[in-house]
Amino acid sequence: MTLISCPECKKKISSRSALCSYCGFQFGEVSEEDLDLFRARKLRDQIYRLNMISYAVITLFVCAFGWYWMDSRGFSEPSSSGPFILMGLTAVAYVAVRALLFRSRQRRKAMQQKRNISRDLRRNL
Repeated sequence: MTLISCPECKKKISSRSALCSYCGFQFGEVSEEDLDLFRARKLRDQIYRLNMISYAVITLFVCAFGWYWMDSRGFSEPSSSGPFILMGLTAVAYVAVRALLFRSRQRRKAMQQKRNISRDLRRNL
């Protein structure tokens, strides 16, 4: 087994692989089960990334609230508009990320129902 470069994404993959695990480029015949497995893994990775982004946005919101608390000297003085802007932007970003996450989870659910995915494949979702 040697490593070759995928013609599509140029990443190193096994020469025995019928499908690039990064971009999905097909090297000849690929079974429907392999394609389903690839799609399931890509969807799983997307859900993971969206979860991590939502955690980062929550952390940024908490930092903005801390900035507001420090700037207002414990809520006793008026604060500048910076913390409010940052909290508003993070709130909008959080709602957007959660909407994308909801859509991805619905796609995963539809994939499971439509294809009647085997038990081994479900572990990879």
